[in-house]
Amino acid sequence: MSIKVELADLAEHVTSRGAGYLVTTGPDGRPHTTQVRLELDGVTLRAPAGRKTMRNIEAQPLVALLWPPASHDDFNLIIDGTAIVVDVNEDGLGYASIEATHAILHRNAESAC
Repeated sequence: MSIKVELADLAEHVTSRGAGYLVTTGPDGRPHTTQVRLELDGVTLRAPAGRKTMRNIEAQPLVALLWPPASHDDFNLIIDGTAIVVDVNEDGLGYASIEATHAILHRNAESAC
């Protein structure tokens, strides 16, 4: 079961959940998941990004963000977005700036067993 989240309501959902997961995809199609604390400005999210995350974003800017449910009756929060790398420092570390394009609350599927 999925419930659409209006992008204007992202702050209500993101700020109450703490750290989430940023999922990027490398040029070979392999996913790379990293736990991040995100800052939110409207529909733009910002997260620290390491070298692999930045390389993946430069190769494939479509990303996903995921916050798992806090309890059995809670929903996952899933946000799709388009990312760019910003503010790279002298150590080669920077930030992912992610423009949210779609968001849902998704309930885990119940086991048929």
